[in-house]
Amino acid sequence: MDKPTKAEEKKPAQSNLVAILLIIIMIGLLLLLMGEYDKQPEDANVFIQAGHEGRVFGNTGSVSPYGREIDWNVIVADEATRILRNAGVSVIRAAADHKRKSNVQLAISIHFDGSKRACRTGASVGFHKSSNRSAVRAWKRLYSPVFPFKWMRDNFSKNLSRYYNYYYTQVSDAELVLELGEISCPEQARWLKPRLKKLGGLVAYFAAQRVGTSGVAKPRF
Repeated sequence: MDKPTKAEEKKPAQSNLVAILLIIIMIGLLLLLMGEYDKQPEDANVFIQAGHEGRVFGNTGSVSPYGREIDWNVIVADEATRILRNAGVSVIRAAADHKRKSNVQLAISIHFDGSKRACRTGASVGFHKSSNRSAVRAWKRLYSPVFPFKWMRDNFSKNLSRYYNYYYTQVSDAELVLELGEISCPEQARWLKPRLKKLGGLVAYFAAQRVGTSGVAKPRF
């Protein structure tokens, strides 16, 4: 048998290279299509975000001897989501890096404030459209009798009035940032920590009222 020439030896290698390139191109196209799918808006009754969730560096939230905001946010958001879903409300439960746009009735981002000088702040609400004011007043009527500490004025910081997630949520009712208290204030933190799941229940009750769903009980504090 004649020995194959160098040109003939190269042909299988070239064929393998072409096959690999085609596979890479197909994978790239698949990922591109998946990315385009992810850009399609999600639809639900309620959007609930746990502030800072998923971040391991950068803005990971406030920290105190009583706990980390990033952990408290998740507890409240998860409990609110659980209660709402059990009542038949569709919920998009999002972390801090959720960049997909959403069409919902109500969007809520859960946070706890922190201050370098303890007890400088308290509970507050952030929003960016005047049409949200009805929901803001409703939340404050609900939480003010429960939260026994100070309140800050609405949108008292740029982080509240210009919250980044406003860009991603299209709402028919309201989109709010709920600062539930100051984690760095010992008095507030000691009150808040054992009540995190009840706060989740209060958020769920508020959301259910806003979207017109019965069957969610108002928690007792």
